Amino acid sequence: MKIRKISAILVAVMMISLLSGCGKKEEGSIESMQSDYSKYVTLGTYKGVEYTPQKTEVTDDDIKYYANSLVYQNTIQNPVYEGVATEGDTVNIDFVGYVDGESFEGGDSQGQGYDLVLGSHSFIDDFEEQIVGHSPGDAFDVNVTFPEDYGSEDLAGKEALFETTLNYIVDIETPEYDDALVATATDYSTVEEFETAKRAELEEQNATNDLNADKNSIITSVIDSSNVTEYPAGEVEERVQAMMDSVTEEAEANGVDVDSYLSNYGYTLDTFKDQVKESVETYIREKMIFLTIAGIEGITATQEETDAKVDELLAQSGLTDKETLSSVYGYTDDDYAYEVIYQKVVDFIYENAVAVDAPAEEASENDGEMIDDYGTTEEE
Repeated sequence: MKIRKISAILVAVMMISLLSGCGKKEEGSIESMQSDYSKYVTLGTYKGVEYTPQKTEVTDDDIKYYANSLVYQNTIQNPVYEGVATEGDTVNIDFVGYVDGESFEGGDSQGQGYDLVLGSHSFIDDFEEQIVGHSPGDAFDVNVTFPEDYGSEDLAGKEALFETTLNYIVDIETPEYDDALVATATDYSTVEEFETAKRAELEEQNATNDLNADKNSIITSVIDSSNVTEYPAGEVEERVQAMMDSVTEEAEANGVDVDSYLSNYGYTLDTFKDQVKESVETYIREKMIFLTIAGIEGITATQEETDAKVDELLAQSGLTDKETLSSVYGYTDDDYAYEVIYQKVVDFIYENAVAVDAPAEEASENDGEMIDDYGTTEEE
C-alpha cells in the first residue's frame, strides 16, 4: 500500500496507522465515502491535463560509474607489515586523542583500525604528516591544534595529543577494466556486453522514473485545480488525535514523556501536532478528490483486485495472513479497496492527459536532469 507521508522521522508503523485509520474504527463503505466527500469537492480539470513528458538520457558518465564501481569492488587491499609510510600511502592506524589530558568523544578509534590516505588532509592540522616516516608496529604521539572554527566548541583552537599506532601499510591492487575483469566478476564476457547491458538497465530505470515524474506532475495539477470546501466532520481531528495517542504510547513504551520523546526528533508537542494536522489534511484532500473522480468515472475495485492488493502487502510485510496484517497496521477492507482505486484513478488521469513539447529554453535547461520518483505525497 502506498503510504502517505506524515513525518519522515517517525516510525513507519505510526505513519501507516495514522493514514489508514489507526485501527480505531471501521470507516464507511467506499460508496458512502464518495457520497459524503463529493458534497465538499469541486473538481478542476482532470481530463486533458497538459504536461511535458520527461526524457532522461543515459550518459557516458552513467556508464563510467558502473565501470568504476566494478573496478572498486574488485580492488584488493593487502596489509603490509614492513617498510616505511610515505605520502600517498594508505595506512591503517589506531589512535586515542587527549585535550588537557582528557580523552574526548570521537577522538578514539577504539581499536577498530582506521584507513587513512596520507596527504589527503582528511585529518586536521599536520596529523598525516606526522605519520610519514613511521613503520608498521610503531607507537608514537601526534601533536596537533584544532582549528579555531572547528565544529565542536569544546575542541576549537585546543591543542591535542593523539597516541597513535601504525598497524600496517595498505598495498592496493587495482585491476584493469577490461574483458578479463568483466568475464571474471560479472555474468558478461566483454566490456562491450557489460556496458550494453548496463545502458539497457538504465534506460529502463529512467523510463520508469520519467513516467512516475509525469504522473506526479499531472496529478499535482489535478489536485491544485480542485477545491475542497471542508472536511467531513471530525475526520481530521480523529486522525490527528489518534496519531498523538500513538506517539504518547510510543513514548511511554520507551520510558519517557511525550515532550522528551518528540524533542529527540526536533519537535515540540505543538509543532509536531501542527505537522500531523497539515499532513492529514493533505491526505484527506487527495482522497476526497480521487474518490470523487472515481465516482464520476465509475472506477471501482473488484474483490479479486482487492485480494491481490492484500497479497501484495503480505509479501512486502513478510506477514502470512490478512487478519494479522490488518491488526498490525490498522487497515480496514476499505483501505485495501481504496489503494486499488487510487492507482486506477492515477492511471486514468495519465491516460487522458495531453503531452506537449517543452519550450525550447526549458527543454535545454532540463536536458539530462535526474528526476525524482513520482510520489511526493507517498512513502514506499
